[in-house]
Amino acid sequence: MRAGRGGAPAGPRGGAAGGPALALAAAAAVVLGPAPGAGAATPLRTMWVAAGRSAFLEKEYEDLKYAGVTDVVPGRAGLGEDPGGVVEAVQVTYDPDRISFEELMRTYWKHAQPTDAGGQFMERGPEFRSAIWAGDAAERATVEGAAVSLEESGVYGPGRVVTPVLDAPPASFQPLPEGERHALRTNPKAFGRDAKARKADFSNRWGFVQFCLDRVCGYVRFAPGCTGKCLDVFPEFSSRNSGVPELTSAVKVTGRG
Repeated sequence: MRAGRGGAPAGPRGGAAGGPALALAAAAAVVLGPAPGAGAATPLRTMWVAAGRSAFLEKEYEDLKYAGVTDVVPGRAGLGEDPGGVVEAVQVTYDPDRISFEELMRTYWKHAQPTDAGGQFMERGPEFRSAIWAGDAAERATVEGAAVSLEESGVYGPGRVVTPVLDAPPASFQPLPEGERHALRTNPKAFGRDAKARKADFSNRWGFVQFCLDRVCGYVRFAPGCTGKCLDVFPEFSSRNSGVPELTSAVKVTGRG
C-alpha cells in the first residue's frame, strides 16, 4: 500500500486511512445540529444613568465587567423636555443573562444622592444633576419602586428623591473622546476633593461599623444607614447583619470602613 501525504497509509482512491469513518462522523454532526433545547442568547441591553461626574459611575460599572457588564461609555446625555439640559452620564451595556437591571441599579443607588437637585456630593451645577432612563415599563417600575422605598427609609436623609426617571434612550448622548475616558484611573488628582467626599458618604451609608456593646467587642454591622424599607431594595444586608445588635447610643464605635 502506498503512503499518502505525511507518510500516512492511503485509503481507497488515495484518501487517508479512516476516511469513510470520518466522513460518516461529519455527516452525523450535520444531521444532529445543535443540542436539543439550545436557544439563542439573550440580546445585550443598554442602560443610561447620571449622578455627578461621569468618571465615578464609569469606574463603578467598569468594576462589574466580571459580572456581566460588557461596555461602559461616559458622555453627556440630553434631558429631553429640559431645553438645553445636558448632564454627565454613562451608557452601560450588559448581558441580562448574567446581571440584571435591578442589580445594576443597586450600584447606582450606592453612588448617588437622589435627594439633591443641585448636583451630587461636592459636584455642584446643573450638568451634575442625577437622572435615570428606563427602557420599558418593567425597568420604570423597578426604579420607581426602589425610589419610594429608599425615600421612606430615610437612608438619604429627610429629603425627597428628586432624581427624574425618563424614557430611554436619552434625547441625545455624546460619548466622551477616547482620550478622556477612564479619567479617574489616568488622572486621579483631578478628582481628589470629589473622591474624598464620595468615599466619606459611602462609608457612612454603605460601609461598615465595628463596635462594642455590654463589654462585648467585635460586632460588625454593614450598611449602617440602610434600615427599614431600604432593606427591600438591598435584601443582602438583612442576612449580613443577622444576629448583630442595632446601632444605638449604648454602643461604643471602634472603627468604620
